[in-house]
Amino acid sequence: MVLELIGALILLIGVFFSVIGVWGAIRLPDVFTRLHASSKVSSVGIVGLLIASALLLPATAPKAVALGILILFSAPVASQAIARSAYRDGCVIVGLMQNDLDVQYIDFAFNYTIGEAFPAEEVPQIEVTTSSSED
Repeated sequence: MVLELIGALILLIGVFFSVIGVWGAIRLPDVFTRLHASSKVSSVGIVGLLIASALLLPATAPKAVALGILILFSAPVASQAIARSAYRDGCVIVGLMQNDLDVQYIDFAFNYTIGEAFPAEEVPQIEVTTSSSED
């Protein structure tokens, strides 16, 4: 009886995060914020549903645990790959104040093969300005 109540509570939490994540994926303005909302669905929502199914249906517990571990390891990798691809394609980031990746983003694995000489002229140059405090 107590296990069923805990399972039902975790089921409601999983459904809540799934609904909020889908609503955020529809409502948010750009790829990166939508990706944040959808990653919460995959991590918290689906794992919550799997834990609830393991508690409510004990016969499915080994499969639910295995699937939960698989999701916890693969979801962040998939989200990072999608975000990296979107950034590489030049997707607009809404409300961006400062882009730290713009200066330091060099994708060696994507642009160059092992043993190929790195062209120094393609490296973005950072201008360093010093201000003197002398009046």
